[in-house]
Amino acid sequence: MTVFQAIRGAAGRVSLRKRMMVGYWFFHTMMAAFVAVPLMGVAISNLGHSRYGAELMRGFDISWLLEVYFYLQGGPIGAIVPTVVLAVLLLFLGSIFLAGGAVKMLVYDGPDYSPRMFYEGCGRYFWRFLRLALYSIFFYAIAILVSRLLRKLVEKAWGEGMEDHQATIAGWVVSGFVLLLYALVSTAMDYAKVRLVVDDSRKSLRAAFGSMRLVLTHLGKTMGVWLVLTVLLALFAGLYLPVSNWLQGGGAAKILTLIVLQQLYVFSRVWLRMMAWGSAAELDPFVRPKPLPPPEPVYVPVAVEPEPPEFSAGAEAEPEV
Repeated sequence: MTVFQAIRGAAGRVSLRKRMMVGYWFFHTMMAAFVAVPLMGVAISNLGHSRYGAELMRGFDISWLLEVYFYLQGGPIGAIVPTVVLAVLLLFLGSIFLAGGAVKMLVYDGPDYSPRMFYEGCGRYFWRFLRLALYSIFFYAIAILVSRLLRKLVEKAWGEGMEDHQATIAGWVVSGFVLLLYALVSTAMDYAKVRLVVDDSRKSLRAAFGSMRLVLTHLGKTMGVWLVLTVLLALFAGLYLPVSNWLQGGGAAKILTLIVLQQLYVFSRVWLRMMAWGSAAELDPFVRPKPLPPPEPVYVPVAVEPEPPEFSAGAEAEPEV
């Protein structure tokens, strides 16, 4: 199976699960609103009606919100920090919970979406996917360590005498390599989720290492799918960002259009997430074929001679007279 065949098959799987994608999008939107609304309230109360505040709020400037937090420690924003931490924790656990149902539905070859099967998968694979997420920290830590070593090697090789354009090119190369490492770990974890569902296995650690080895062995196909989906993400972002920047300075009609456009962009991100899992489900039988079952025993008919009849002693005969 080629990369484009896997993507086309994944698109067919995802198209049959539209209600699942809507639920996934709704959950992430609610979590984002759970964090954004309290922060906007603090920002508006702090800035009043200043024009500078309106410009910052239009883009929801996170760096400025952090500055407000350090400025108002112990003030009203201090009460929001537990809310933000709780929202992040709920988002983390909720994403893992929903991923169990989503991967099960994408692996399932049935014709339609089943809410019962979806939520059954959510509960069945939650703890397995949670352990897998914790194990993935080990691989991400290795990627971070490699990125730091590469940056130190670049600084040691050229030092302060490196020209600006050389430093820029070296930074791009290192950043690109680090991005590939993160993408490699993320792709391996996607295949690990599919492996746990297909095999109905509880061995999350073995699935993590086995999927990492699988992705490295079939690097062209597995990372080829990631490359295509990344290009689509860049295309969506390239269409969304200029239009959203143009709509931010308008009236009520433009604001409503911006809200709709933002949700469409979020939905496209959800679609790409489902496409990654669907592509892994398509490629899994080809890059990880199941072992053949043992051959069934062949029974050969054998002629058996009948056993001789058993004779039992009868009643003792009476003597003749």
